[in-house]
Amino acid sequence: MIAHVRIVRASFFLFVVLFGIIVPAAAADADEAWIQELLKEREQKDGEFKTALTSPMAGSERLILSGTERMFITLRDGAVVADARAGAGTVFAVFSREGKWYWDGAVAGVTCRLEERDIAQRLEALLPGALFRVGRFSLAVYPGADSLALIVFDAQRRELLDFKHLLYFPPAPLYAVKARLEKFPQTREVKIITTRKLEKTFYRYARVHFQLQGRELELTALKSSLEGPDAQTLFIPFKDMSNGRETYEVGRFMDVAEPQGKEFVLDFNRCYNPLCNYSPAYNCPLPPLENFLDVAIAAGEKAYPH
Repeated sequence: MIAHVRIVRASFFLFVVLFGIIVPAAAADADEAWIQELLKEREQKDGEFKTALTSPMAGSERLILSGTERMFITLRDGAVVADARAGAGTVFAVFSREGKWYWDGAVAGVTCRLEERDIAQRLEALLPGALFRVGRFSLAVYPGADSLALIVFDAQRRELLDFKHLLYFPPAPLYAVKARLEKFPQTREVKIITTRKLEKTFYRYARVHFQLQGRELELTALKSSLEGPDAQTLFIPFKDMSNGRETYEVGRFMDVAEPQGKEFVLDFNRCYNPLCNYSPAYNCPLPPLENFLDVAIAAGEKAYPH
């Protein structure tokens, strides 16, 4: 990481020399601090991808359960499967009751926790983000009105074992641009198509205006919720002319804390890939047509190779 910092610093000063730009000392110090902060964020994300139980690199499969019949989660031939009947390798069962999902253990050692709290068998409904631990596998729970999704994470998945770090463009201050937020008169619900040809609900919240490469551009900012912690975050999915070449073909995302006023910094160096770039277990929203930019954004995360 230290060597990478030196390369970034050298590249920045070479740019300054070649183009005859005079950078005030205060501005140079600010850029240096910004670079260090960005590289630290990237290093932290790499660490999480290497070690987290629910690392996207460990995502091996997505199980979708529906109906009201009890379904049995079974380990078979090194994989996790859902069966209508219990058998050799069954570790726990899930069932629906009055629109909620519950679980029932079949063998000792299986746990289901939400953060630091156990989810009681048969009595307490499963909540989004609850995590089953079954041997080398972790199963994240996402209940719906008429279905239950289980994302299976395998600590022995090849992609996780081989993972070293994500791929990024070098930090580029040019892509941290001044932007202006224009809220829509009405916040309306919109359905966004996903990579699995399903729909996710968002709220069309504001238009973001900015200049880049001598162009006047804009993006639509969405919200995933109008209440709770997520209500304070702008979600900006977008595509640009780099997609399918240096960056992920589906597009990239940005999460931006909603500014107190209209002016803020839109930093493309912090854009990231949808989780479906790393694993087929995910279901990712596709950027809406209004967020297609006809410029190449050489900043942020590059496509991760498979």
